[in-house]
Amino acid sequence: MKGVARAVFSLLVGLAVGTVFAKLSFPGYTHATVVIRKGGAPKPLSLNGTGGRQVLALSMKNLQKSREIGIRMEGAEIQSWYPPVVRMPFNKGISFEEGIFSGVEPGKRIPVYIVFTDNGKNRKIEVVDPTEGSLIQTIDILRGQGDAEHRH
Repeated sequence: MKGVARAVFSLLVGLAVGTVFAKLSFPGYTHATVVIRKGGAPKPLSLNGTGGRQVLALSMKNLQKSREIGIRMEGAEIQSWYPPVVRMPFNKGISFEEGIFSGVEPGKRIPVYIVFTDNGKNRKIEVVDPTEGSLIQTIDILRGQGDAEHRH
């Protein structure tokens, strides 16, 4: 009986902590999920906040045949947690260097962090195929109120 009580308690504490972290909001930080698909309409993301340093965290799902995905935005620093400090078997082969992901299989998600100084202007993120140099899709960053729109 003690084992069941501990399991239920651990589950409830885990749910409570997860809920708190899901509701946290930091000034200048926005997150969204985007699907990468060639020929798709531009994806609009609305940023809140006014001025200063902004961090846009994107979870991008690759629906492309290409195993290389490039991310670029004028005046921004593109970051990721790839390559990881500890290599795990399920992420085998994915690498990241200078805004280009390599070894991304179709259906995989890639984490992208875009750090830029917000000057109140609308901006554009370009997702490109570095092997061909072709534009896959654009993501329009719009100034507005509220959180980023989550597009799938």
